[in-house]
Amino acid sequence: MVQHVVFLNLPSAGHMNPTLPLVAELRSRGVAVTYFVPPQMREVVEAAGATWKPMGDMHVLTEDQKAKYVPEGMPPEEYGFPIISMPVAAVQLPELISELKGLSLPATAIVYDPFLPQGFVAARVLGIPSVSTMTMPGPGVVARPAPVTAKWESNEVVRRARQEIQDVHGVDVFECGGLTEFYSPHCTIVTTIDELFAPPAPGMQHERFGNFPFTCVGPLLDAKVKRVSHPSVCEAGPKPGSGLPWDVIDGALAASKRLVLISLGTVANSSKWDKKLGAQALSNGLENCTGKEIIQYVFRTAFEALKEEEDLLVVLVAGCQPDVLDDLPTPPSNFIIQEAVPQLELLPKCRAFLSHCGANSMHEALSFGVPLVCVPLWGDQVLNSHSIARAGAGISFVSPLQTLTTSALRSSIRQLLDADSFRQAAQGLSKQMQSAGGVKRAADVILETAMAQSVVAGA
Repeated sequence: MVQHVVFLNLPSAGHMNPTLPLVAELRSRGVAVTYFVPPQMREVVEAAGATWKPMGDMHVLTEDQKAKYVPEGMPPEEYGFPIISMPVAAVQLPELISELKGLSLPATAIVYDPFLPQGFVAARVLGIPSVSTMTMPGPGVVARPAPVTAKWESNEVVRRARQEIQDVHGVDVFECGGLTEFYSPHCTIVTTIDELFAPPAPGMQHERFGNFPFTCVGPLLDAKVKRVSHPSVCEAGPKPGSGLPWDVIDGALAASKRLVLISLGTVANSSKWDKKLGAQALSNGLENCTGKEIIQYVFRTAFEALKEEEDLLVVLVAGCQPDVLDDLPTPPSNFIIQEAVPQLELLPKCRAFLSHCGANSMHEALSFGVPLVCVPLWGDQVLNSHSIARAGAGISFVSPLQTLTTSALRSSIRQLLDADSFRQAAQGLSKQMQSAGGVKRAADVILETAMAQSVVAGA
């Protein structure tokens, strides 16, 4: 039987990039792969070897759809993400299921991001195995207080969409999951290692999916596979690394200078650029900060902290916003400013990485044994930063508006460069990641799950 694995995902760098090497690995084994994702991801999906199929926008409802799901007079902020993911799923599921049923080669498994109830529901309707891909260190890093879960699930927009999905498809999406947490009962691949894994937390997570299998496979990396850089705003911009002066970098390293990378990810400098980070940043004191405000705060601090460190060369990833450097001091002479960089090619040359500690960046740095200065912005990044500090592989600046000062940043960079313990701890985690199996192990898990569950279904 020819295996045909279907992927469903969000059009986001953090969610897409780990899956692309996995697609390439499955294709190398003769597995057919079809990938449903919005059009801006078509190029990278096809480059990895998959057949691309379009999905609609994950955050947009038409006026007719709003009239159906949104009570009259409800302000837009009350049905933004993640609330809107439910009616979007209700709208998309009939066509998605129809397309899946019409594939010339029947799908034998669905691999999907747990943010999307579409994957969970479609697999149940078709009676085929499913695997969810957790691109953070485990469900525990996104656990929410019970009142937040209750508020989200009682939202009338969610209630209407949930009921429609149950009526039309016979699946209650909250039976064993919740908003942004639609894990597969068959298997979830987690792109971390056992030491950094955050299991389901007491409360809703433990009650609904505490008995589900989660398999840690380590980072899913392959520098040869094309990746997403800044999907929201960079489509027409220069290719990542096209302007990176490798000769300058290599010359500096040859002169015994040490390379430091600074990057704060893709969300704050795209969709959240002129919007407050909101409730997901509450625990980090940044709920009232826009992406621009916190990014410029960090950049300004870095300029001041490192401008006179003549033994350092700093590559700063500024992102694509045209006003990102407005009202900031002139970048110091030991800084190279880039819109985007090929991170997997640059990190092996680095001695330290100032990062927002998003799961992908954190794991990529550790896979190369690079210690981190963690400046989390929101969500799982806060707990990721704590994990790095506990492991001795970096220094954390949670609540950065209060903790990230010029002197503290300069001192932390110096500690990472001069104290062997940080690099040794990062290298120790790197060895564990190599042992976890990575892309090949993840492909094994998908195919093993597909075959095992198919046998169960046919028994």
